[in-house]
Amino acid sequence: MIVYYKRLANALMAIGAVLGAVLGLIHYKGRILGNESKIAVFVFALFIFFGIILFRFIGAILATKKLKEVQAKLYRDADPKGFLEAFEPVNDRVPHNLAEYANGQNWISYAREALGDLDGAWDAVKDLKPNELKIHALTTSALIVNQKANIQILKRDYEAARFQIEDLKHLKELAEKRAKLLAANLEQQIRVHEARIAAAMGDDSADIKYLEEEIQYATNIIYKKEMQLEVAEYFLRKGNEDKEKYDKAMEMLQDIVKERKGLYTEDRAMKLIEHPEKLYQYTEDNDGFVVIKE
Repeated sequence: MIVYYKRLANALMAIGAVLGAVLGLIHYKGRILGNESKIAVFVFALFIFFGIILFRFIGAILATKKLKEVQAKLYRDADPKGFLEAFEPVNDRVPHNLAEYANGQNWISYAREALGDLDGAWDAVKDLKPNELKIHALTTSALIVNQKANIQILKRDYEAARFQIEDLKHLKELAEKRAKLLAANLEQQIRVHEARIAAAMGDDSADIKYLEEEIQYATNIIYKKEMQLEVAEYFLRKGNEDKEKYDKAMEMLQDIVKERKGLYTEDRAMKLIEHPEKLYQYTEDNDGFVVIKE
């Protein structure tokens, strides 16, 4: 975490070095070079060294605390705008070849997505290709590919999303050999994405129950509202023939706008409440390509 707030850490280490030197001078009463003890210089250096180490440890604690506070803006408070203002300049200073930079771009992409800036969300991650098979890089790869699949689904480019899902399946196979927990998480994400695509296409075999479970257990407000919107749209598509599904869709849409956070899902939900006929419909043309109609 310290890589995100390196300036803070460096400043604290400099303070630690100065304090260590001061304590060393006090210990030897200002006589270092001319001291009778042959190890005076060595001990003085140790004072400085331990001062640096101590304040680096303090810096790591403060950097971790700061990052958690910034992340909370996005994942707890559903304040993507505040998160971007606080974190984008920070991540831009991180070396771009580090996994931490890729993780930061993933968060930035998610924040832009929450604001409805899907092109900006895609731009944040499109060039990231962490491909080393170390567990840390494998986890980062999974995060990035998962976000790419998510954005393509939201952009309603389901063919592109399916390519990303295939990449997730490949990463899952790799994870099964070295990271069982990651493999299980990827299996869940693949299932969610496939259910989302099927629901958006109005497929009767869509695993809506699973998506409803995602809504029920979601603690992330942004994610919960996205799932609610997608399930509500599915029920609206079925609402012409089933009033119960139509009513359920409206109930979900009302829940989305009940406590507004400035998210794109809320604007979309309000539009559908006022004009349910403005629903995206999907058909296939003569060549079998998906055509989106509103």
